[in-house]
Amino acid sequence: MMKVADSDITFVIQGPIQRKDDRSKRENITQTSIKNIRNLFPESTIIVSTWKGQNTDNIDCDTLLLLEDPGPNFVFNGKDKQQLNNNRQIYSTHQGLLHVKTPYAVKLRSDTVLIGREFVDCYEQFSDETRKESWSYLTRRVLTTSTFFICSHYGRTIHFHKSDIFDFGLTEDLLKIWPEELIPELTFSLPKAYKARYPATEQFLFLHWFGLLTQQSLHINSKTEDDAGLGAVFWPQFIANNLLVDKPENLGIDITERFYKRGNLALEYDLDDWKAFNEIARHPLNKKLISRRFKEWKGKVIQKLFSTFI
Repeated sequence: MMKVADSDITFVIQGPIQRKDDRSKRENITQTSIKNIRNLFPESTIIVSTWKGQNTDNIDCDTLLLLEDPGPNFVFNGKDKQQLNNNRQIYSTHQGLLHVKTPYAVKLRSDTVLIGREFVDCYEQFSDETRKESWSYLTRRVLTTSTFFICSHYGRTIHFHKSDIFDFGLTEDLLKIWPEELIPELTFSLPKAYKARYPATEQFLFLHWFGLLTQQSLHINSKTEDDAGLGAVFWPQFIANNLLVDKPENLGIDITERFYKRGNLALEYDLDDWKAFNEIARHPLNKKLISRRFKEWKGKVIQKLFSTFI
């Protein structure tokens, strides 16, 4: 089993400094996370990549980047214009990663708290599992969290919904996932279907960097049943051969109270799904899987009724 030394890891904490979060009722979230990293990874480097004008008092990091705000990005869901912060996340992450000198890096949002070392254990145990060369786009697997990494919506398959909260892997791979280029203005045209939804930010974040990596123009119009022309088998094969995923509580990551009771927990990919994709073990018939299958069955039944009467 491979080993990753603490001195080979740099933590890039990106985003605005979280002094007080009214939703979680916590104070100094960013500062707490940095303090925990110092205690848990004393030989690692910490980079904070944030904006000019942020209150950085008592931020104990090795490198502090005070960036110009690149501004929001915009998408049109039909005729409705929506303002998003994807480009802010891409820019602050990329600029932080450019300053990393170690082979491994962690990308961590500033509104999330690191509370343990378990993510390193998971990476060391599973990242070297056999990969299929034809489906391998990254140099090594990148570990991410299951938070919002959902597989379906009302019984319809979801592709590309990788979580954006945390990444751990080779620095060169994180630079592929968080590139220099920002997301241009996007327009989506939603097909008619029961509970149809426009693409989520996680989806066009993935398609943005993967399209750059593979020199393809990739676009979807619906959150579900849209594989951007890559084929239905692409996404599970991509997860199996390029990613590693588990629940945040198993990785030593505290996503804070505002996300504890997030919807669709049963629909989030985790380590059991990853093992099944890689044919390491069959997915256990546990409460989560039963709940997922019921949600998917219920959604398909409702869809059929909807299509019958429209």
